[in-house]
Amino acid sequence: MQERLQKILARAGVASRRGAEQVMAEGRVMVNGVTVRELGSKADITTDDVRVDGVRIRVPDRPVYLVLNKPKGTVTTRHDPEGRATVMGLVPSVAGLFPVGRLDVTTEGLLILTNDGAFAERVSHPRYEVPRVYEAKVHRVPDAETLARLHRGVRVEGERLVADRVRVLEAGNNAWLEVTLHEGKRHEVKRLLEAVGHPVSKLRRVAFGPVTIRGLEPGQFRELSPQEVKGLLEARPAPRAEGLSRPAIPRRPRPRPRPPGAKGHRPAPGAPGPEGKTAHPRRPHAGARRDQPRTRTDQAGARAELPRTRGDRSRPGRDPLGPRRPPARPRRNPRH
Repeated sequence: MQERLQKILARAGVASRRGAEQVMAEGRVMVNGVTVRELGSKADITTDDVRVDGVRIRVPDRPVYLVLNKPKGTVTTRHDPEGRATVMGLVPSVAGLFPVGRLDVTTEGLLILTNDGAFAERVSHPRYEVPRVYEAKVHRVPDAETLARLHRGVRVEGERLVADRVRVLEAGNNAWLEVTLHEGKRHEVKRLLEAVGHPVSKLRRVAFGPVTIRGLEPGQFRELSPQEVKGLLEARPAPRAEGLSRPAIPRRPRPRPRPPGAKGHRPAPGAPGPEGKTAHPRRPHAGARRDQPRTRTDQAGARAELPRTRGDRSRPGRDPLGPRRPPARPRRNPRH
């Protein structure tokens, strides 16, 4: 059956569908010996020879979903050029299996592995807001104001980092915090806590959506249940912590215009007053700059720019730039 190449590559675990488009644009995909760059091209995986970087891909018979309790010191990658131990050595060899997201070498805890590219994109993309729960050991105990700052958000290196929920698990000389996020940015937990003065000494991820590592020792894994897979695909954002959100600032209501003739009513410039007289334009305040253009309103309601020179007069006997001050008299030397 003919299918789009993006879908075939995603089911084979090469990348997500969007990532597969990038792989095709780079010219790394070949079908029956011909390089394919055009998006939307189709192939039949059962009869066509589809290769990525020269390696023929095969779509697995069924998708595989594993959860691993990653130990400290292992690298979250398929192949490490430095020869370090990777998470792939802790799980069985399955065609197209890859880790969903990343955990640092020094970070331990929950890691999901799958050969379903569409599933990986669905649970890892920030727009779906699948909650990730971490436990972090930090230096000293943060106070309530610091927890509120984490909840409101902190700008680090031009990037805004925010925690959906933060609570203290243990408190002594140091503290264990539970931090819930939904974005999964690079070193987000460590950067966020260090920015508020509480650097992290230990970090582990304990939950990813409805999936936890309860019952798994470091280095152990298990297969996700159908209920857990469904729960990840239907995950909802974590609830915001109560009492920590920024209070809304009430706006001052705009004053209602007073009817003509009422006490305190001030007619607009050029509009007829209560006695039929036309209101004069308001004079600028004393702090107004002299180099700014000033306007006046004639009886027809049109506004015109006043001249900036003192010689011209908008009305007889009145200087539009204010009254003149008499020149200062020269001081005489006192007699001796």
